[in-house]
Amino acid sequence: MSINNQTLEQLEYLLSKLAKRFPSSEENKVMTDISFLAKSDTGELNVLDDDDELLATTVIPDWINYTQENFTGIVINTLREFATAQKSAFEELSILHPFALLLVDDDKETICEILEVDDESIVIDHEDLMKGLDTDLNDFIEKLLKE
Repeated sequence: MSINNQTLEQLEYLLSKLAKRFPSSEENKVMTDISFLAKSDTGELNVLDDDDELLATTVIPDWINYTQENFTGIVINTLREFATAQKSAFEELSILHPFALLLVDDDKETICEILEVDDESIVIDHEDLMKGLDTDLNDFIEKLLKE
């Protein structure tokens, strides 16, 4: 998927608003996640903090009156592509790490995590990590009980 220029400009505008709100020079970092709320009827994309305070807003013209069922998927893919490309800019915000970029619904409930910004963590696919854990633990306990 490739973000068109008009959408990219609007997303860059939002990022510039966040950069002004949370300048990298600020020593007192804020503890918050960043939530995105997209509205298919107006094309509006709002950026909120943990207290649901509006940090920035813009209109994505391609999203106005979007009636197809895949709207959420389009928003997720667009925001992920942009956030991944701009990860270093998000890392520079004066927000305490780790924090997440989230897509939320009208009730401010999380739909999905777009990106986790954490300069010290390594993201591990937890399904592969947990595969065979039951067997390993059972073998370990069995061995302990024999001793």
